[in-house]
Amino acid sequence: MKNIGVFLALLLFPVMVFAATATPAGQSPLGCAPTPEPVQYDLPYPGMLPNNPLYVLKQARDWILDKLIMDPVKKTEFYILQGDKRLAMGLMLSASGNGVLSEQTISKGEKYMNNAVQSLLTLKAQGKDVPAYITDHLTQSLAKHAEVLTAQIQNATDATIKSGLTGSLDLVTTLRADLPKLK
Repeated sequence: MKNIGVFLALLLFPVMVFAATATPAGQSPLGCAPTPEPVQYDLPYPGMLPNNPLYVLKQARDWILDKLIMDPVKKTEFYILQGDKRLAMGLMLSASGNGVLSEQTISKGEKYMNNAVQSLLTLKAQGKDVPAYITDHLTQSLAKHAEVLTAQIQNATDATIKSGLTGSLDLVTTLRADLPKLK
């Protein structure tokens, strides 16, 4: 009896393998919309969060650094780092239940990203070359910002927070549209 079960299993196994249909890459097997690939970009550790009483010292340090950096490419790298840190801070604040401060922090981060793009556009307008590595870094960073903001908007329950996050996503979309001007 056991041998017959094994024989039937071996006989039916090839049918099960050949009965499966291959789905095109990026498409789900049920014919639903393709799922987007997650952006392979790691956000930096944000350090001290805005709800810490010593955060004022961190803001003062960042303001001083912003004023001391003179090279436009280095300043752009600084702006991208600050934008990424603010996004990571916003995620941590959101996870701890502080949605309003999270939205405000993310909004400030997107203003840093705007400064980064504007800095490179000014550099390009002056007739100087924009290094390819910085545009690639900015492209990846903005893609990650769009991905995170989309997820945050879907998870937001408060209309005010959702509206603020949508405004930030609109800014990121505009900035991504400006990237081809840098090449």
